[in-house]
Amino acid sequence: MPYPTDIPQVCERIRRDVAERVGQLTGLDVGEVTLTIRRLVATAARRGRVL
Repeated sequence: MPYPTDIPQVCERIRRDVAERVGQLTGLDVGEVTLTIRRLVATAARRGRVL
């Protein structure tokens, strides 16, 4: 995800998408999807010339 990102909003979208897809595949109603963020990794800053 690019910075800055609204992480709670992205997580909600993922939960919704997973619940919908599992419902499509199984025919079951998905009441809850739990999403755990184990870590956030910052990308290394790009090095370049500043003019």
